[in-house]
Amino acid sequence: MYNRNLRKPNPNKNIYKFISVKNKTSIMCESSLEYDTCFLFEYNVNIVSYQSQPSGFEYPFEGKKRFYTPDFLVEYVDLTKEYFEVKPFVRAVESEFVQKFNAIKVAVKQQQTSISLITERQIHIQPRLDNAKLLYRYADIQQLNPLQCEIVSFLRRQRLNKISAKVLAIKLNYSQGDVNSNVLALLSAGYIQADILNNKFNDEILLWVD
Repeated sequence: MYNRNLRKPNPNKNIYKFISVKNKTSIMCESSLEYDTCFLFEYNVNIVSYQSQPSGFEYPFEGKKRFYTPDFLVEYVDLTKEYFEVKPFVRAVESEFVQKFNAIKVAVKQQQTSISLITERQIHIQPRLDNAKLLYRYADIQQLNPLQCEIVSFLRRQRLNKISAKVLAIKLNYSQGDVNSNVLALLSAGYIQADILNNKFNDEILLWVD
């Protein structure tokens, strides 16, 4: 195995740095598409941690020994791990890449793990990506403020009932702006829940506590 170091300056590449709260470190990315992928990993509740450019490995292709470094290695809550290759769709369907990736999948299977190929067609799904980027702006709560405590307590009292952010503002007698910003911070930290995969964040989004 071998490791690539994206932290080493390279005048021929644009390196993107994603500050991950989940990993408590910065994630180095080689493209804007990889950078966007980090937002999805960051707010996927099934993912415990993820890293970019993990240790690479050898694989045979056309009678030669080749070297490959995945774009990401993800660890899930069930302790399984999965590699990810991130590619623009136009490149992912090129014949040469398809052949190489099939050979890579065989090598990965021998490691008793798996690898998935994702393109902008899986990454740039809305409103999921925009919501993840919005939550990221409110990331890293250190301690709940009084309004956040009120929001969590109110939602807990509702038990199985889901309440919209609009109703929450009325019930707690706070401005909608104050409630929305604090709801986003709570969602980002996982204190409360909402279906942000399928619904754009707004005053009507339904909130609850597991």
